[in-house]
Formats: sequence, C-alpha cells, structure tokens
Amino acid sequence: MKVLKTSEKFSVFKNLKKNGTINIIKISNRNSNEINSELNLIKKLNDQSLFFKERIPKILNHGTFKSGFFKNKDYYKQQFINGKTLSQIIHSKKTKKKDIKNIKKILIKELILSTKSFKRFESQKKEKYPNKFLMNELEKIKNKKIYSALVKKSKIIINRKKYNNLNYYLKKILFSKKVKELYFQKNFLSKIGHWNYHGGNLIFPNKKYRNFKLIDPDSSWKINDPLFSLARFFYTFPHDTMEYDKYVIFSPNLKKLEKKETISFKLKLLWKKNIINNYRTMFLNLYCLYFEEKKIISELSSAEFLRLKLSLVLCLLRGVNANYQQEINYQSNKSENFQNKGIFLYLITIIFLKNLNDYLKKND
Repeated sequence: MKVLKTSEKFSVFKNLKKNGTINIIKISNRNSNEINSELNLIKKLNDQSLFFKERIPKILNHGTFKSGFFKNKDYYKQQFINGKTLSQIIHSKKTKKKDIKNIKKILIKELILSTKSFKRFESQKKEKYPNKFLMNELEKIKNKKIYSALVKKSKIIINRKKYNNLNYYLKKILFSKKVKELYFQKNFLSKIGHWNYHGGNLIFPNKKYRNFKLIDPDSSWKINDPLFSLARFFYTFPHDTMEYDKYVIFSPNLKKLEKKETISFKLKLLWKKNIINNYRTMFLNLYCLYFEEKKIISELSSAEFLRLKLSLVLCLLRGVNANYQQEINYQSNKSENFQNKGIFLYLITIIFLKNLNDYLKKND
C-alpha cells in the first residue's frame, strides 16, 4: 500500500490488489466515530442528491481491522479515481490559462447549483448565524498562547500597511447593516452538506473536466450555511500556500511580541510565477476586486454573495485554529524570517476582513 495522506485523524492509502485493480483505503487514527460519521454523511448525500451520487466515488466496503498493524481501527474502501486534483492541475507546468478558465467556469456553475439545492434539506433557525460561529472561533484563537498576544494588539502592520486587529473587524462586520439584514432572509441553514470543496478534494479524470469527482466530505458540521462548501473551494489558495510552505514571514519584533504595542510583518509568497498566475485566475479575484460580486460570481444574489464571504471568514478563522503551531520556525538562529502556518493564516484573515469591512461600509 502507498501512503497518500496522513494526519492526526485519518490515514489514506492507495491499495493495488493482486488482480491489478486499485482502491483507496481510509483509516481512522483516533476513534471510530469520525470515520463512521463520514460514511453516514456520504450515504445521506448520495440518497438526497443525484449530483453527489454521481460525483462521490463509490464506497466498496467498510468495517474494522481484525488483526495486523491497524487492528481495531475502522476503515472504508473507496473506488480509486485516476486523475489529478485541482491543486495538482494548478501546479502543473503543462496547465494553460485557458484550462484554468474552463475548469473555473465548469466548477462555479456545478458547485453553485449543488449548493443551492440544499434549500430543500432539513434546516433550523438561523438567528445565531453568523455571529455565534465566528465569535466561537475568535474565542478559541484568544485562548492559544501566541495568538492571545497577537489579538491584544490594536494595530498590526502587514507589508507596510497598518491594519486593525481581528476582533475590531469582526465586530464591525457583524454589526453592519447588510449582515443584520441576513436575519430577515428566508431560512438558509442546512443540517447536511459536503462542506469541503477545497482543491485537494476535487479530482479530474484526465482532461474530462466536466466529469470531476468529490472526495472527503467534512462530517464535523451539524449545521451550517450551504455556501460554506463553496467557500472551502475559494479557501484553496491560502490552504495550499500554507500546506506546501510557499510563504515566508519577516518580523523584526516578533520575539518581543509581549512588549510591543504595534507589531509589523512582511509577508512574501514563494510560488513560481506560472503557479501564482493560475491561482490568480482561479481564485484571487474573489479576494482582490473590491468585492464587486457580479464581476465574480453572477449566479449569486448580493445576499448570497455576502453569505459566501462570511463563510470564507469562517474557513479562515477555523484554519487559524486548526493550524496553530506553538513553535516559530526561524530560517536560522540570526534570521528574522520564519514560517508558522497559523500566523500566516492569521495575517491573511486580517487582510480579508479589512477588505470585507470596506465593502460593507461602501454598500451600507
């Protein structure tokens, strides 16, 4: 078996059988509840949506290992899809701009249609959304050692530009007129969704872009905005940058974090030019074009577009928490250049929140 991915929660293997067929084995590393929840979610998605029945690779079997290295660990076997992930296509030297544009056009249409179909699924009252979801993540951030010192700063300088901090922007956004208007919208929260359309979970068999497949739904959500799934698609860029360590951060005063009132950072991306251009074509207009929604996703209404932005904020805040690293990885003992996945996402989140706050002030 070949290891494809391993984490605290799961291990994923590519298994070549004696008859030459290939399947995927996903194993729970912690407890059976996590993989069984994922199996149950896949079944619900398949039962309630033709889109997911066609897009999610078939589950071949599941159970518990009776012996061997993985004894008593739960698993499922899934059909293997021979193709590249979206992230792999973006990284390929052979990928042309027209390929990215074609994929984007197909994905935006298909993923939005699937997302909007969730309105027929069982849902609950939404009065605690998005406030409770976002503020819960902020409270988790405040309770982590390095972040707790960062959050206390009233101002943070990123690439020579001065920003307010997370809590300032979050409060401004949540009390803005446009966000308050969401409370009067028809109920849109859902108890079921894939929740995980990021670039590593979208697989394209050869160059048949319309035949893409979806893997690894996130079963940790009990209720959320269906547009969170689409937000995870746009989260691919910061996720991949962090995951592949394609960034470096410079800070002359991070080591004196507790003593400084204002702390400054310089953030540099390390992707090759062709790759960053592919990401820019696929994703970055959502971050950079002053949030002029009709130029980005014409299929969404203004209210839906705002919900997408709030869902992306939730993605980013969860990413900050999920990728917390106690250690600062300095490039040398004397260097002030470092890598830290959580701090990288923290800084990206501040920039995103500032842009969203500016958009809301302009349109309130």
